[in-house]
Amino acid sequence: MESSFVDQLAKLLGGSAVVPGDGYEVDGLTPQAVVRPVDRLQLAEVLRWASSEGVGVLPRGGGTRNWLGNVPQKADVVLDMRAFDRVLDYQPADMTATVESGVTLASFQEHLAPGGEFVPLEAAQATRSTVGGILSVGAGGPLSYAYGLPREWLIGIGVMSTQGVSTKAGGKVVKNVTGYDLNKLYTGSLGTLGVIVEASFKLLPNNPNSGMLLASFPTLAASISAGRKLIHSPAAPMGCHSVTSGVSRRLQDSVQAASQDLGLGEEETALTFAFYSGRAQATERRMEEAAALLLAEGANAVQRLDGSAANGMLRWFTDAPAEISPNSVLVIKVSVQSKSAARTSAECGEILVSGEKPEEMADPGFGSIRLFWPPAEEEPSEADQSILDAVQQTRQIASRYGGSAVVEHCPLPVKRQIDVWGDAPDSLAVMRSIKDRFDPNGILNPGRFLGGI
Repeated sequence: MESSFVDQLAKLLGGSAVVPGDGYEVDGLTPQAVVRPVDRLQLAEVLRWASSEGVGVLPRGGGTRNWLGNVPQKADVVLDMRAFDRVLDYQPADMTATVESGVTLASFQEHLAPGGEFVPLEAAQATRSTVGGILSVGAGGPLSYAYGLPREWLIGIGVMSTQGVSTKAGGKVVKNVTGYDLNKLYTGSLGTLGVIVEASFKLLPNNPNSGMLLASFPTLAASISAGRKLIHSPAAPMGCHSVTSGVSRRLQDSVQAASQDLGLGEEETALTFAFYSGRAQATERRMEEAAALLLAEGANAVQRLDGSAANGMLRWFTDAPAEISPNSVLVIKVSVQSKSAARTSAECGEILVSGEKPEEMADPGFGSIRLFWPPAEEEPSEADQSILDAVQQTRQIASRYGGSAVVEHCPLPVKRQIDVWGDAPDSLAVMRSIKDRFDPNGILNPGRFLGGI
């Protein structure tokens, strides 16, 4: 039967919709076939067939977060949703839009621009990241403190069940239903409950007035502390990030927007960025107050960027985790209360992997910290004990401050020994019952979610 997957799907959908799975490897597993449905009828046929045959299906958008999650229990078929790429409805006056799940974030924003609006979603590699993928992973970005996560803007969703039945929740108005909020249930579920086919969002008006402050600090702890004070001041930005010297140097090399006056070449220098957007006079006043505050909090220097330069820097920060992660042996995202971010960062920054400390990107407002450990000279062939120890130490620190730690990237031998999501919560049994109800045959991303769901 294994060798006939491509043939079976080709007979079901037509040969043009099915290709071999070479080049679509996930955690060392090569799927037997990649299926590319072009409409809901084909999608329903695929899911009904997979459910009846017990075939493991891995839904996929742009593939930008394909590495996220535990090792799949099986990866028989990749479900490529990029053909679902239409804007179904856009009402500028209502400030809502409905798109299919394969629409990329970049193309979505381009469609909204003539109406003077945008959707407050963030994702690395916006030209590849699809709406369905963003919702599946609950992806956020540098402005999460201001915008929140995707579930805050999702008002309606269309999903195909594993039985091939189309379902909808919510609609095209902000408050449109009673009952359970299925929008939020599907968001962040990693495609384990159904296949997202469309989504409706509330929008915001574009504001052409934007700017960014870049401030250098002698240490990351000082940078985070200053960023937190800035966020809680009248000059609060839309988003604020602090990064270590290694990330700062990447910024200078990649974007060349930060001047030498910031001292980014110094070994221990950390960088704070604060992004602003709004009415021209108000934005100008807030940025002036923010610059003064950062200098008063110990900044070595502060530099201002405006307009396209500021927006370009924001895109770099959004893309940075995706660019740095492949070149790191271990990446962990820690989430704690914002008041504990500086202490958590300082303690995690002392954890060694093969004698190396991590580079860091911290969000003082949202309380998230990404840790990037550089690779050793040789890739470990077996589960490296120093990596396993680093994961355990990071989770102990996060737990001590009431937070959690998710392993976003690590060597495959390590990944096979851990749950990348962390310890199972008390509600795991409830989650399993939900999974069983929505996907009774366990075919969607089997084993990749929390607790092996």
